[in-house]
Amino acid sequence: MQKLLQWVVNLKARTLFTMVFVSGIVLMLAVMVLLHTSLAIVTEKTNDIDTHRAQETAQAALTTQTASLTETLQDNAVWNGGQEQIYGRGLESQWLRSTWGGKARDRNGYDGVYILDEQYRILWGASRGKAYMRGGLERFGKDFKAQVERKGALLRDGKGVVTGFSKTRSGPALVAMTLIRRSDSGIANLGTVRRYLVMTRHLTPARLSAMSETFGLAGLRLAPAAEQVAPAYALRGEAGKVGQLTWTERRPGKEAARAASGSIRKVAGVTALIILIFVLVSSFALYKMAKSEKLARTLALTDGLSGLPNRRALFELVQKSRFGGTSVYKTVVYLDLDGFKEVNDIYGHAIGDKLIVMVAAMLKSKLPPGAMLARMGGDEFAMVLTGAEAMKPCLDFAQSVLDFFARPVHIDERSLHVGASIGIATADIKAVRSEELFRRADMAMYESKSAGKNRITLYDATLDAERLRKTDIEDGIRKGLENDEFDVVYQPIVEARSGVISSVEALVRWPRRPEGAMMPDQFIDVAECSGLIHPLGQFVLRKACLDLGAVPGLRLSVNLSPAQFRDPELEAKVAKTLEETGFPVERLELEVTEGYLIENPARAVAAIANLKALGLSMALDDFGTGYSSIGYLRRYAFDKIKIDKSLAGTVDRDPQAAALVAGTVAIAQALHISVTAEGVETEDHVRLLKLAGCQYLQGFYYSRPKPLAEVLAWCKDTTETSVA
Repeated sequence: MQKLLQWVVNLKARTLFTMVFVSGIVLMLAVMVLLHTSLAIVTEKTNDIDTHRAQETAQAALTTQTASLTETLQDNAVWNGGQEQIYGRGLESQWLRSTWGGKARDRNGYDGVYILDEQYRILWGASRGKAYMRGGLERFGKDFKAQVERKGALLRDGKGVVTGFSKTRSGPALVAMTLIRRSDSGIANLGTVRRYLVMTRHLTPARLSAMSETFGLAGLRLAPAAEQVAPAYALRGEAGKVGQLTWTERRPGKEAARAASGSIRKVAGVTALIILIFVLVSSFALYKMAKSEKLARTLALTDGLSGLPNRRALFELVQKSRFGGTSVYKTVVYLDLDGFKEVNDIYGHAIGDKLIVMVAAMLKSKLPPGAMLARMGGDEFAMVLTGAEAMKPCLDFAQSVLDFFARPVHIDERSLHVGASIGIATADIKAVRSEELFRRADMAMYESKSAGKNRITLYDATLDAERLRKTDIEDGIRKGLENDEFDVVYQPIVEARSGVISSVEALVRWPRRPEGAMMPDQFIDVAECSGLIHPLGQFVLRKACLDLGAVPGLRLSVNLSPAQFRDPELEAKVAKTLEETGFPVERLELEVTEGYLIENPARAVAAIANLKALGLSMALDDFGTGYSSIGYLRRYAFDKIKIDKSLAGTVDRDPQAAALVAGTVAIAQALHISVTAEGVETEDHVRLLKLAGCQYLQGFYYSRPKPLAEVLAWCKDTTETSVA
């Protein structure tokens, strides 16, 4: 850009004149464009005004219809004669037909009239001249039913009229209801008996045609609530939109444009004057170019969605302090939203964008003095603060962010549950490159995310060591799957009453790792974070199905990681494995922990339903360790729950644990769900868990996880012993 400016400054006079002349021609063309644009604007604005007027007219038309029906209802319900025909021993049908029924037609003030008792049951009715004497409030649609239930007390006391739009079986209609009573004595002589008068006025084509002529809305018609039409005026009932009125737009913009064209043409007359001053305009060209460069730079350093500085701008700020005479400490706070991907997946990117804008505004409001905030991309933000004492305000800032996300975020009437994982790093920029400082803060942020999310982590050197360790494990898992280093072992699950093995749980082991065997609690988390849990989980399922396929009658239980549940192809992969191995689907049980049920309940419900549709059963694992509730058991239709060993394994020394186990079993039995108790290690555990009603037991008391051959041998010995 600077070279271009230098080139402009050194232009010869002739070249500059040519450029100015061309500018004049362009200016004349611009005036012509302005003329046409102005006409288009006039047309558009006039059409907008007419549309707004039509909206107001439609509203007035509906208000008139509502007032008319309400007045008709009150005239017919409050009077001094006829109550004996309604509140007497029996309704006099002939009197009712002559009084109301014969008038219930489209051309009259109402097309339906009904008498309801105190239970809102229809005692007598007429619709478009035909008798109707069955049903209740459902006749008038859910919107009107909800409105009546909400205002029931006022109706019983004769103090109100319920009027509103509702979608009836015959289509959208105005429905009105009030108590039938004498005008002189009110409800004094009614006792507990109530008779209500209901009148309906459906928005039929004939009625809409009359409204169209009266209010000047051409082509007025009724459209379904879900139809995309314009212009439109929504008919809203108690529970939401029941329909909409639409009409033919007049679009008088062309006439208005023709009327305004004379004035707009005068604008063209100033073209000559503009050309005369084009030399002055060109003199500002260089100034404008410099200003444009500044604007372009500003745009290049600004995030278009949030309006915050972007990653490049933040890096440049940090770089400015690298060559000072003294050490300059900078602290970086790196923040990533928890649950942002789910918001995008469930509600769409428009809501996700609104969430980013809201979060950006919130972060700006909490910035410490002198700090700079930037959006790093996606759902990541960073804040930089200079100074040796910057750590405390940075920590306060981070904590205030967590406090904000402790409550749901409301966007467009939606309550979004999101959080933030935050990492903080500080260093002397003369000793540490800015890229390294941001990497450290980013690493601390990911440590917060892997440690459970919604927390703050300060960078220290151990995080690098941990990162290298996890990287080594990740590479090892990848190579181990290729080199057949993993095994599957099995732990028996015993039928509590008989002591006979009923099923086995498949568990993965890594015995042939070149650096030495590693237990699952050391590598499963790494597999989940890296995505390697998908091929590892498929390996366990396939191997277990192949191993157990040759053992008739023995059921198989396999764990599913929450990360596997996020895989949209999970159900297809399970079905393919069952098909390829030939394992009987009715013998397979998949276990899932509650973590993913909380994170993404909609996906969890669908996945569990799809898996059960294959014919297998589902179990809720580790019950009692988190937020498990009866609602989970009913909503997800689990076949079994497994009480965690932290609860089942303490029944012999913790009365509260024993009571919780007994209560859990009682609830499960009520829901027809079987119960397995994990962590069984002593005879007391066996005795107490049997007494509590657990159908199945699992733990070291029976067997540790072993190769299948050893489990089958143990099973044979156990069976022979029980027979003897």
